[in-house]
Amino acid sequence: MAKNVLYLKQVAPEWQLKRGAVKTETALISQKQASAIFDSAALDSAGVANSAVGAHGLGIFLPLGAVITKAYFQVKTAFTSAASTATIAIKAQSANDIYTATAVSGAMGSTGFIAGVQDGTVGNMLSLTAERELTISVAVQALTAGKGILVVEYSQGL
Repeated sequence: MAKNVLYLKQVAPEWQLKRGAVKTETALISQKQASAIFDSAALDSAGVANSAVGAHGLGIFLPLGAVITKAYFQVKTAFTSAASTATIAIKAQSANDIYTATAVSGAMGSTGFIAGVQDGTVGNMLSLTAERELTISVAVQALTAGKGILVVEYSQGL
């Protein structure tokens, strides 16, 4: 298999991702999955505290033309803020395009899985117009705790 992978790199270098995702290649379309951990106690890709109000890049970039087919977020540690009014939203290309801003007193305040807008149906898929960094936005109030894993499945044609 290693010999075949080397051959693919030489023949079709455009199949190789510049940054971050695990991929599976079939014919002319590659199905990939990108995942990132968002921890309110850690720093974002720009070195800013994830707990602060603002947009926090996750350091995972999806390529131009990627089509997001499915997304979900697993809350591992419930998100909290001083008055439980902080909101969390997830985007790839524009505000709320993966997960609409929701107060931590709701779904983000409990452990478990949360479905993104992209659920595998064609009408909910998102086609990227440029290379984009997956981003989680915190608004209204700073986070005091919370940790989760974002998983995005996408396809990339040639």
